[in-house]
Amino acid sequence: MFPRHPNLPILALLLVPSILTACGGLAPRVEHAAIASDAPAVSEVLGDLAANDGAIRSFRAAGRFTLESPELDSIQKFRQGRILFRRPADVYVQGNHRVTNVPIFKLWCRGEEFLLEVPTNSQQNYYSLDGAEFASVPFPVSPSDIAREMFLSEDWGTLSAKEVRVVGFDSESHVAKLAIGPSRNPRRIVDVTKMDPAAPSWVIVKNRRLDDDGAVIAEITLQDYVVAESIRFASKVDAWFPTEATRMTFEMSNIRPNLPLGDEAFDIEARARELQLGAGAKESR
Repeated sequence: MFPRHPNLPILALLLVPSILTACGGLAPRVEHAAIASDAPAVSEVLGDLAANDGAIRSFRAAGRFTLESPELDSIQKFRQGRILFRRPADVYVQGNHRVTNVPIFKLWCRGEEFLLEVPTNSQQNYYSLDGAEFASVPFPVSPSDIAREMFLSEDWGTLSAKEVRVVGFDSESHVAKLAIGPSRNPRRIVDVTKMDPAAPSWVIVKNRRLDDDGAVIAEITLQDYVVAESIRFASKVDAWFPTEATRMTFEMSNIRPNLPLGDEAFDIEARARELQLGAGAKESR
């Protein structure tokens, strides 16, 4: 279980950047009306998404972060942070104080392992080798789960046509709605559109992960796409987690894809030993 701390509700939930109302989000309605004749074929959309995401082995980016929650007295903003990402779900995120530029939190995710470090308060460091589950959330979620939701939510190249259906298409806005998973119980609803008229390619603009009852676990909005080395990146990612009425936004700049990132950048165990943390426990001194 990921321990809950009164001063860390947001950092623990959110960054563990997908990674999600005291009331759960309502399930989005999947319409079954006739689809417009100019709707895209599933194979066309999946082909574009798979080609783009398949080209991403890793990336580095500078970033600004904003956190909002009922449990915070005010909106928290962190500037001059940075993000490291390596497939399939290795992530390092650092957020700095908006005035002093001192690191306020650091997060490592590798597989199901994670380490959350608060340099200004060692009593708030958390570490797990076995994944995590939040006691206050009615579904299991780990930092790595959320990282995948935010950056590479599906392996688009391995999805079969039977798993994906076009369930809506707006010819005017050119937004197609995809349902992924069983027809009666999709696990995900994804809105896609084409960017760059000169070389149109499908990109995701909204991604909703659903639980087994159809309620929204996470809603990720992706905006302001940029192209770096022929790869499309959403430079602004807004993540809404209804269960905690929590919102996080990443605004990324200077995105540099496929630079070498060695294991040392994600060595959770080594850093945990330095902090004298035990697996699955909060530090206590």
